[in-house]
Amino acid sequence: MSNRTLRNPSFCVLPFIEKFQDLDGKNYLCCHSRVPIDYENLDKIRSQILDQQPLHECQNCYAQEQQKIISARQRESSRWLRDPEVKNYIDNWQPGDASKTYFYDIRFDNKCNLACITCNAQFSSLWAQETKVTSPKYDLRFDINEAITAKKVYLAGGEPLIIDKFIDFIVGISKRDQQPELVINTNLTRINDELKYILKQIKNLTLVVSIDAYESVNEYHRWPMKWRKLIDNLEWVQGINCTVQFNTVVDAVSIVNCQQIQTIEHLADQWNLSILDHPTALQINNLPQKLKVSVWEDFSQIKNSQFYIKDPVFKSRVDAVQNLLWQPGDEHLLANYIANLDQRRGIDHETYLGVKLT
Repeated sequence: MSNRTLRNPSFCVLPFIEKFQDLDGKNYLCCHSRVPIDYENLDKIRSQILDQQPLHECQNCYAQEQQKIISARQRESSRWLRDPEVKNYIDNWQPGDASKTYFYDIRFDNKCNLACITCNAQFSSLWAQETKVTSPKYDLRFDINEAITAKKVYLAGGEPLIIDKFIDFIVGISKRDQQPELVINTNLTRINDELKYILKQIKNLTLVVSIDAYESVNEYHRWPMKWRKLIDNLEWVQGINCTVQFNTVVDAVSIVNCQQIQTIEHLADQWNLSILDHPTALQINNLPQKLKVSVWEDFSQIKNSQFYIKDPVFKSRVDAVQNLLWQPGDEHLLANYIANLDQRRGIDHETYLGVKLT
């Protein structure tokens, strides 16, 4: 059995090809890992992978696979190993070889115009302002200029489309004849005419648009966004040469009506579901017991989505959500979180959600 394919249960392509530094200033194997690494130890980590040794850094993916969820490890490895150049590099890699970075995940700043209920001050300047928490700033520990020549660059924040350094970087890519695949994780609520012109110049652009729920539930979840503005921008995006992915975090609030996103799924080429694990208070199973039957029935309608039918990753996440909903939870933990949020913002969640969680 080859130790450089998914038949190796520890294999992941990302430790071989990616550079990622989070907003805490630490490097990780990828954005799905929460265990910091030192790039000087990469040879050791890669050798462990090829020896089929499970990695502590990869526990999130292993845990998902145990729940029969298709993990990022499986999805990314399958995608990247279809690239002949990357596959050749992986197949021939030996300890001591010079690293080749094909994929850069870049996060400059936490500047953001939204304060989503699942976020925190580290990733949102608006959240930091609201909670009066100051987050330290860190410089990137790798050369940003290298990223322009990579195969793929992923930008996240904060909100990349309002961060000056990101806009300068996008402009730099737009002027090149040879451009990397550019993926921007965005809330898509702030796009001016100048930015629209720049985005049109990107030859291989993917916008990963964060939409956690539908209409007023999304407005509460991704405070203080306006649904109509998002839809207007999504409709504009249809007129440019661009791939659109929806990114939905399913938790005890968004699950109230996130299945209704399928009414606009024709505006997306792909729909990604993530199951929230933090903050603990917002985990799916904390939904009040009295609401679980009706929410389960409503959420089940998501199986009518074209993505449930044709995308095994999406299907695996939907099925996992339904299982998690029935697990015992702590509805008081959720109620306290929501009550504190409402009090701080001077709003009433019931007005937005149509259900009472406190």
